[in-house]
Amino acid sequence: MKEKARILKEFEIFEDLSDEQLEAVSEVLWEEVVPEGTTIIRESEKGDTLYLLLEGSVEISRSITLRLSRYDYGRREKLLSRMTAKERVFFGETGLLEDSDRMATVVATTRCRLLALDRAGFEMLSERDPVLGYKVMRRICKTLVERLRGANEDILKLVTALSIALNR
Repeated sequence: MKEKARILKEFEIFEDLSDEQLEAVSEVLWEEVVPEGTTIIRESEKGDTLYLLLEGSVEISRSITLRLSRYDYGRREKLLSRMTAKERVFFGETGLLEDSDRMATVVATTRCRLLALDRAGFEMLSERDPVLGYKVMRRICKTLVERLRGANEDILKLVTALSIALNR
């Protein structure tokens, strides 16, 4: 098995794939190296690429609107998480699913080495091998459900805190 295909097996999104399927995926991936401070994904911009973090670390943030005064609203960044290559994480997966705006900003906090897969490459792989496409989509869905569950818990905590504050 080639080196790139072997590395793919370490990422949860590809762990169900056979060696042959990993080889097929590795053929449509490309590598990117980005310096510290580079914005890899920008919230609200279109994107069609999934990234695998091989080396380095990133921060994921979202814009929030704050009411600063009666007539003034300001935008601030809210840090959502930090991820390192040791965790074998991926991000940008919704770009493989649909043509929509990115939901968060991802910035390299160190020099990063990434593998990238775009929607066209993923669709080609899925048409050639529907089982491969299904296995990857199932992993993406699992990840999205976990993130949605976490967001729901956060919303419940915020609503509870707001309810307590308003009842005082």
